[in-house]
Amino acid sequence: MAVPNVHPACHLDDAIRRDTGEHADVAGGWHDAGDVRKWMDATMLVGIGILQVARNLEAAWDLAGPGLQPLLEEVKWGSRYFLKMQDRNGRVWADTGGGVNGDNSDNHWTDNQTGNADDRHVNVNRLGQGVFMLPESLVAQVYREHDPAYGRECMDAARRCFQAEGPDHKTLDLGWWTLAALEMDRADPGDSFKSAAATFARQLLDLQNTEFVGAQKVIRGFWRTAPDNSTPYKNWFVATPQALLEMLLAYPRHPDAPRWRDAVRLYLDEYVVPLCSRSVYRIMPVGVFLSSDNDSLFRPIGGTMWYRFFGTVRGGDWTTGLNSHLMGHAVLLARASQAFRERNYRGLACRQLEWVVGANPFGASMMTGVGYRNPYPFSVFAGLISGGILNGIGGNSQDQPVLSFDCGSDYRTTEYWSPHSCYYEWAISLLEQRL
Repeated sequence: MAVPNVHPACHLDDAIRRDTGEHADVAGGWHDAGDVRKWMDATMLVGIGILQVARNLEAAWDLAGPGLQPLLEEVKWGSRYFLKMQDRNGRVWADTGGGVNGDNSDNHWTDNQTGNADDRHVNVNRLGQGVFMLPESLVAQVYREHDPAYGRECMDAARRCFQAEGPDHKTLDLGWWTLAALEMDRADPGDSFKSAAATFARQLLDLQNTEFVGAQKVIRGFWRTAPDNSTPYKNWFVATPQALLEMLLAYPRHPDAPRWRDAVRLYLDEYVVPLCSRSVYRIMPVGVFLSSDNDSLFRPIGGTMWYRFFGTVRGGDWTTGLNSHLMGHAVLLARASQAFRERNYRGLACRQLEWVVGANPFGASMMTGVGYRNPYPFSVFAGLISGGILNGIGGNSQDQPVLSFDCGSDYRTTEYWSPHSCYYEWAISLLEQRL
C-alpha cells in the first residue's frame, strides 16, 4: 500500500511460509506499529475500530465528508489481507513479517520482487480465532447494502473459522468468541450462533469472582484468567464484561440476561469504580494481584490482595504504557452509560481518554498533533503520523509513572501501536451518541 507523502507501495512480495518455504500472497493490510510488521491480532483491531465508528455514527462520523465511503474503502483494504491470512482449513495465521524465531529479522523494507533474499515470512501458526471472526462478521453487516457479495464472502470466512475449532476456554478467548458469535448471529440469524454465544457467555459467568477473595472485603467482580488459573485476569482489552454487556443489549429477554446484567454491574461497581477512585486522575489501574514480591511496590487493598497502577517489573526497568488498557475500559464504560443510564460511567470513560491527551502527571498528549508536550514517537519507518497514539505512560518498579522524552528511542512508552486507535475511535463514537 502506498501512503501519500510517506512511502510508495511496499511489501508487495510478502511472504514466504515459515513451514514449507513456499510463497503465499499475503501482500496488503496495515503495518500495526512503529515498524513494518503485520501482526494479525493487532491489525484486525484497526478494522474493528473503523467498523464501530461506521456502526455508531454512520455518515455523521465526518460532517464535512462524503459519508461512509472512505471508511468502507479502508475496511475493505484491510479485510482483503485478513482473508488472505486464512488457511484452507479455516484457521487463521498469526503474522507477516514477525521474524523467524521471535527475532526482528523481517522488520525491513523489501524490493517488492518475490523469490529473493529480502522476502519476509508468514507465520502459519494460528492466532486466537475469535479476533478474526469479529471484524469479518461486522464487515458482513456493514456491507449488506453497499456490497452484498463481498459481505457474504467475509461472512463465509468467519463461518469457516467458527467451524474449524472452538475457544480455549480461557477468559480472554471466551470473551472474543462470545462477541464474535453475537455479531455472526446479527449478520446471519438462525444459524445457531446465538446459542453458541449464550454458551460461551455462560462459561464466562462461571469464571467471575462474585465473592470476596484474598481475605478482603473491598474488591470483587473481576475474572479469573482460566478455569485452572485463579490469577486475576488482566489484558489490554476487557473483552469479558464487554461481551456480556453486548449480549444483554442484543438479547434482553434471554433467560440468562439477568445474570449478564448482574455480572457487568458487579465488575463496574465493585471493581472498576473503587479502583479508579484510588487515582486523582480517576484512571483504571492495571489490576489486582493475589501475591506480591520484594522487587516491586505493590499497593495494599486489604488481606492478601494488592494492586498496581502499572504492570509488574523487575529491577530498574519499566513497563509498556497503558493506553489500550485505559481506552478499552473507556469503551466498556461508555457503552455501560448507555445501557444503564449512568452518567458516572460516562464521566469515567472520559477520564480514561483525557489521560491519553494530557490529563496526566506529565501534562503530555500521547496523540500526535493533538494537545501539548507531545513525546516524539518511536516510528523509525513512517515518522510522525497525525492522530497516531503512543503506547503511553508506563510504570517503574515503584509503580511511579514513566514517559520517555528522548526523541523516540523507547518503544515501551512512545511507539505507535494500532490497537490504541481502535479503542479510541470506538469509545469516542459511543460518547458522541446521546444517552
